[in-house]
Amino acid sequence: MQLPASRNVPPLHTRPSLQPSPVKGEGAGADRSFTIPAFIPVSRSQSRNRSAFSLVELLVVFAILTILAGIFVPYFSKIREADRRVRCADNLRAIMDGLRQYAMLKDPHGKVSHDYPSVVNDPTRNGYTAYTGADAPDPFAPNGVKPNDVTACLWLLVRHGFVPANRFVCPSTSDTPDAMPPASRSNFTDGSHLSFSYASPYSSASGYKMDDDSHVADFALMADKNPGNNGITGRITMPTYTAEPFALAQANSNNHGKVGQNVLYADGHVAFQTTPYCGVGHEARRDNIYTALSPIPLSPGQRPPTESNGFYGHEIGPSWTNDSYLVPTSDE
Repeated sequence: MQLPASRNVPPLHTRPSLQPSPVKGEGAGADRSFTIPAFIPVSRSQSRNRSAFSLVELLVVFAILTILAGIFVPYFSKIREADRRVRCADNLRAIMDGLRQYAMLKDPHGKVSHDYPSVVNDPTRNGYTAYTGADAPDPFAPNGVKPNDVTACLWLLVRHGFVPANRFVCPSTSDTPDAMPPASRSNFTDGSHLSFSYASPYSSASGYKMDDDSHVADFALMADKNPGNNGITGRITMPTYTAEPFALAQANSNNHGKVGQNVLYADGHVAFQTTPYCGVGHEARRDNIYTALSPIPLSPGQRPPTESNGFYGHEIGPSWTNDSYLVPTSDE
């Protein structure tokens, strides 16, 4: 079988150019023509230039990303802080469990004491100390922990194994757990290992006791650390209970960015409060948990308004039975 002869097709570049073809229009003698446009090759460099972003397009993309970051970064920050606030409250509940266990310890005569932890007390002094005698092997031995040390009281919970040291750290702070062996020590090393304040058990006020049955339900036992009275960030005696939120924030704990504080109450519940005036009282007229109601102990039956600004200092203690005075502060 013979194959047909192949046709000779000239290369593309040797072909004759296309000529316009006449197109007859309507009407006599009307000629119209069109030309098929020639193919214009595009170089690689030109193709790359056309696919790149212009400066305006880059600015638009950057603006969109900035707006999205402004929306979502604060949102995720709030979620993270809300989680830390919950874990902080869980730590206070764990400490409450430790306080109850300690209160069930028996004295040498086999009787349950019901007392919350306290170390050596100087009855002639209506005040407190903090972070003394950390290296002392026995918190009750002479020349160790100084009298009325409020932080050594809390270390007793660690020493007895009722509460681990990491529970005394608020996740919203940069504080770290005290890593020293608890059984051979008598106190927290310093304030960087303790994020909370404790109702001082040291007072010469008539009837004042720190135990599991002497206080009303809204008595504040512990809370995020007292901010103290040091400069702008801590002014616990400055705002009144009727002050605007911005002014009240000066007396809030530093732990949660001055927004408020987790508070552990005598009945065991924990609540986040946006004002320090959240102790014993009625409605908005409540005790400032970070100050003592009076600079000196009050006589039985004597009590100024619970919502007064209060007083603060190392030589001051709770002034009556349900006066919450939570120490130490961020100043020390």
